Formats: sequence, structure tokens, C-alpha cells
Amino acid sequence: MIGKLTGTLLEKSPPQVLVDCHGVGYEVDVPMSTFYNLPAIGEKVSLLTHFVVREDAQLLFGFGSAEERN
Repeated sequence: MIGKLTGTLLEKSPPQVLVDCHGVGYEVDVPMSTFYNLPAIGEKVSLLTHFVVREDAQLLFGFGSAEERN
């Protein structure tokens, strides 16, 4: 399970972001409330995550706070 990502924000394209964590780029879907509070591209970012595995997809959702994630 992936519970938290910390790395460099590479791309922002609502509702998805790309976070580089030591050379691995994670595509993360974020709610707009988190998206609007993200730092600028190239800055460090930390997101709490929720990983969903379905028969047809693996989805990673990111949140700016524990309250949002819950």
C-alpha cells in the first residue's frame, strides 16, 4: 500500500498531478481542494494517498490533509 508520497511536483493537469519520487513518477488524482493548494511546479510536495486496485484499473488518489483523505 502507498500511504504517502513526498517528492518534486513535475506536472499539474487537473485533476491529475505527476510527482517524482527519487526517479519514479507517480500519476496521482487529486480533488480540486488539494489541487488549488499545491506548490508551483518544481517545488517539493507531500501528499497522503489512497491506493485503489480494481479488476480494470489501479488508481492512486492524493490528498493535502488527513481530513480530506478520510
